[in-house]
Amino acid sequence: MPTKYADVAGCATYYYYVGKTTLPDVVPDFSRGRKLIFIHAAGSNGHAWHRQYDALGGAHSPIALDLPGHGRSAGVEGLHSVAAYADFVVAFADALKIDSAVIVGRSMGGAVAMDLALRHPGRVQALVLMATAPKFNLPAERIELWRGVTMGRASQPFNHDGYSPKTIAEKREVIQEGWGEQIRTDPRVRWGDFVVASKVDLRERIGQIARPTLILAGADDQVTPPADAEFIHSRVKGSRLEVIADAAHNLTTERPDEVNAAVAGFLAGLPGSAA
Repeated sequence: MPTKYADVAGCATYYYYVGKTTLPDVVPDFSRGRKLIFIHAAGSNGHAWHRQYDALGGAHSPIALDLPGHGRSAGVEGLHSVAAYADFVVAFADALKIDSAVIVGRSMGGAVAMDLALRHPGRVQALVLMATAPKFNLPAERIELWRGVTMGRASQPFNHDGYSPKTIAEKREVIQEGWGEQIRTDPRVRWGDFVVASKVDLRERIGQIARPTLILAGADDQVTPPADAEFIHSRVKGSRLEVIADAAHNLTTERPDEVNAAVAGFLAGLPGSAA
């Protein structure tokens, strides 16, 4: 897939897209189908969405960015709030001359997407929220563990957290791929993201979201359990909820076919979509 850098508020921002390559200062053509901006999870990067943009790129124009300090984007630290990340995504869209798009987010990226829809509703055609919550229940021990990693007091944990029992038993290559994505971002940034995620609380506000919304949850997710998705569904009027069996917090890599089919069906049903 092609990749480029965009200058976003002085930050060299790396992104993945589908379509023809262009000269460095020329924005690619995003006129195919719906424009989709993918926002990754805490400590992750845009490449983590490759199963989604590869599948959806034939009919649509998916774009997956590395947030500041993540993956190959510039910076040695992330931003300091979900709102700051949402504002950065808006600035990223401005740099790519995108007035509005379908915003897709997983985990922390889902919270960023919700905040963006609340404060910049005109920039959002629809939302796809995956394995996320309006308020995360992050154990203090997990945050402290990553703080220890940043200080050289602990090694990065490479474990099965975030995967379903079926994935653990049958798809070790998916877990290994996740470990590979983990090391693309500095541990200091991941720790900072966990701190950011631990502070966000959108529970009282998400009822104000007035955009078509698809909510996807992994049935075995212990990080953002289906109850979190059900809470969002109960507050966002007209939203759709799908719980995917044999998937957990990493449903996008554990069950990509089911995730991609759900997203494609949702996009096809949006107002103005071709029949």
